[in-house]
Amino acid sequence: MTTGAQKINEVSTGQKDISAVQAMVAELRELAQEHPTVARGAAWQYIKELGGSDDRRALEEMFAEGTAPEGPDGKMEGLIVGKLFGIPEAHLANPLMRVDPTWRGKTFDLEAGTGFNRLAMIARLAMPMVAFGYRGLRRAGNEMEGFDFRHSIDRGAIEPRVMVRALDYGVPEYKNPSVRTFPIKRTRDEIVEVVPGVYLGRALLTMPDGEVRLIAHFALREPIGSPL
Repeated sequence: MTTGAQKINEVSTGQKDISAVQAMVAELRELAQEHPTVARGAAWQYIKELGGSDDRRALEEMFAEGTAPEGPDGKMEGLIVGKLFGIPEAHLANPLMRVDPTWRGKTFDLEAGTGFNRLAMIARLAMPMVAFGYRGLRRAGNEMEGFDFRHSIDRGAIEPRVMVRALDYGVPEYKNPSVRTFPIKRTRDEIVEVVPGVYLGRALLTMPDGEVRLIAHFALREPIGSPL
């Protein structure tokens, strides 16, 4: 079997067609049967490579190959994959994310169907400016928590044949912001499982005219060393 590193090198040289993505996902899942930790590391690296080249087509193909996850449950490490796009604010946000993405990941309560985002401590200073009026941030150790959501299995909003775990930020009791600079209340995250413990996500924004627009990709993984 082609190693994860070899396959990643193939993808990095521009051979990013549908068959390459499908082959990589299939090989990662085969690897996960015998070596789950190695497969998780290879899947994470592959996603990072695609994000580094901002290959949206390959990411969309990979998302389509994903499966509706039974998880996640607990604290997940997060990665912004590629650039924000499709909204006017992207040209301002992308340079800032290269310096410090601020977002650290998400935490899920699978049984309750709830969760929240985790951010760097700098969010205490930044969020009052970009999410004016939001009072939901709270400190937890060396991170900030907030922007709560409910989650459940659902059909993909822009690709109905794909079953996803959908994250709903529009729950009234959470009072998430809907300001232009940070309209998370109108955002729906969708995640699929690539291999056990590694998830690919996409952020969808409902525009004022009702259009549902893909604006970003992200990834989540079980913390390094955690059992499956």
